[in-house]
Amino acid sequence: MIISLLLSGCTSSYFKLPVQENPEALKRFDKPIQYSYDAAHYPTSIENLKTGRTFEKQSFSKPPQRIVCVWQNSIETAIALGVGDRIVAGMGVFSPQYIKKEYRKQYEDIPIKGIENLDQETILMLQPDMIIGWYSTFTSKYLRSTDFWHKRGTGTYIAVSSAWLPNGQILENEFNDILNLGKVFDKSEKAEEIVNAMKKEINDVVNNTRKLKKRPRALILAGMGKQLGIYGENSLAGDLVKRLNGELLAADQKSISAEQIIEYDPDVIFYLIGETRYKDKDTIMQEVYARREFQHLTCTKNKRIVALPLNAIYTPGVRTMDGIKIIAHGLYPDLYPDPGFF
Repeated sequence: MIISLLLSGCTSSYFKLPVQENPEALKRFDKPIQYSYDAAHYPTSIENLKTGRTFEKQSFSKPPQRIVCVWQNSIETAIALGVGDRIVAGMGVFSPQYIKKEYRKQYEDIPIKGIENLDQETILMLQPDMIIGWYSTFTSKYLRSTDFWHKRGTGTYIAVSSAWLPNGQILENEFNDILNLGKVFDKSEKAEEIVNAMKKEINDVVNNTRKLKKRPRALILAGMGKQLGIYGENSLAGDLVKRLNGELLAADQKSISAEQIIEYDPDVIFYLIGETRYKDKDTIMQEVYARREFQHLTCTKNKRIVALPLNAIYTPGVRTMDGIKIIAHGLYPDLYPDPGFF
């Protein structure tokens, strides 16, 4: 039985939840699917991160056929590009309900999936020719270095913003990730369609708000302690606030005190919620609204504290559109409808 062999090496992970297998989809291992592509587009090459936070050129003689995706952004971006049926393992999704509805069927068809991170030995057994993940994916604590995989003929792709480079988590990193993967998989037309839709959404917001007399003043907060964390100008969320004609408060800070929040009196607060607490979103927002230092804020009175899901602003890939729409709604609630939390 293939699955017993594949999972026998899974002895270490960050999370102790079961991996779910899809018996029907496991047929991918018995009869690998051959995918059509335009041979004129190959060989092709891209610049991407390697372990050590430097960039290197990677070349591909054909599009990868067997993909391992680590974390939700990798999985959803692969599906959006039209290569979801090539994913042999997808890890890092806390619950299928957090997958976009239009991608859920393809997610369910992934042979091995779940929150648990498969170890290096198990992934070697899967014989992938491409691994897509975060910078932390390719470290000694997890799957070893990018060089380890390259020497074995397996390509790698690191979401650039996951490496926290000095240039910050700027919007162009997300665009480039999608376009690079589109090039690797011979799906450039689809990648450009996705990126152009995001650019259009941003341009529409900018054009529709250009003549407003007052720019909405925004804080992006995280945490529940006395000193709340700040997502500033080097974060994707902060970058989006500025690009959408908002004024980003405390832009160069990493944390903020209650006194500062009261002094700023922002028009809107975006409050970050991580994946492990999505199910508790309503309770969390009640607690946020009840914070003592928020009681007399303008945004509290106007019900403009907005829940911001982590996967919309941290290495979001195709979810970047979610981040754009949520922040546009928070800044301009009379112009843009609430897109919802997921």
